[in-house]
Amino acid sequence: MEETGLNMKIKQFLSIVFLLCLSLFANEKQKLILAVNPYKTTPELQVLHAELIDYLEKALKREIVFVVSKDYNNLITLIEQGSVDIASISPKLFATLRLKDPTIPYLASIKFADAQGNVRSSYRSLIVTLSDSSIRTFADLKGKSFGFTDVDSTSGYLYPRFMMRQNGIDPAKELGKIYMLKKHPKVIQALLEKSIDVGALYDGIYRGLSNAEQKKIRILATSEEIPHDVMIASKQMDEALVTKIRALLLAFHSTPSSSSSIAGFEEKSLFLYDRLRDLE
Repeated sequence: MEETGLNMKIKQFLSIVFLLCLSLFANEKQKLILAVNPYKTTPELQVLHAELIDYLEKALKREIVFVVSKDYNNLITLIEQGSVDIASISPKLFATLRLKDPTIPYLASIKFADAQGNVRSSYRSLIVTLSDSSIRTFADLKGKSFGFTDVDSTSGYLYPRFMMRQNGIDPAKELGKIYMLKKHPKVIQALLEKSIDVGALYDGIYRGLSNAEQKKIRILATSEEIPHDVMIASKQMDEALVTKIRALLLAFHSTPSSSSSIAGFEEKSLFLYDRLRDLE
């Protein structure tokens, strides 16, 4: 039976819609989603990653969609669901993920430049209090209010608790009120506002404070060196693309004028991350 003019027009219209949908889908597939831990404010993290994202977009000829996860645990969920293509995760999160799945694609470890232009591939956890505080030793922590960041934070939770146990303090039983403040700068803010007696954070936050602010704070304890955050890829990503992104990251170097930014990447032994499980 011969098709009517109306049927022909409907088919032509549906064909156009189908082609448009395919085109939109193809364009969407050209995007890559990069997710990060919320260890700083979103604007700060956007600035921190801006040069890297621009570099990757030009090299890959793809748009990078930058996402800050709701919290550390949410980032694990996004990774496991395959909702992100690349992720920058804390050392502890990486160790946790590798325990579940040792085949998660490791890309590289981040090197950061601080405000003074020093490039570091590792950092330390600090336990801090106010300069005029009576807290001088680990024993003095008993009954004191304490500000952690997130239970999946290496420097804001894992290491400070480990250091306490090493020095005879059970953080679960002997501390006073415990606050989970999520972001490292909030620990400093709460300390300066005297909302907490003691807090834990990574040393880059302390180094970024003004001289006047540093004078108000006393470092009670410093951890051993911790490898910096890790860039990983989704297991669903094409292997050739994973290899290409890894090579691009290892070739990346920030401009000399950049400060408090991602300076570059390097490969580290995965043992340095796996051993963090022993600190629980």
